[in-house]
Amino acid sequence: MAKDITLKAYLALGTWRDTVVSRMRRRAGDSGASIVEYGGLLVIVALIVVAVRGLGLQNIISKAIGTAVNSITGG
Repeated sequence: MAKDITLKAYLALGTWRDTVVSRMRRRAGDSGASIVEYGGLLVIVALIVVAVRGLGLQNIISKAIGTAVNSITGG
C-alpha cells in the first residue's frame, strides 16, 4: 500500500511539473502591452475625467463613494 501512495504521488508531481512547464513556455511568448494599448487606455481615462467634470458629477460620485464606505465600515 505504501508503494501505491508513493507511486501516485510521484505521478501527480510529474503531471503538475509538466503542466507548469508548459504554461511557462506559453507565457514566454507574451511580451505584454504595447505603447498603443497604453495610449488607448490613457485616452479612455482622459475622456472619463472630462465627462465627469463637464457634467458636474464630482459631488455625486464623492457622496456615493462615501456612503458605500460608511455602509461597509459601519461609520
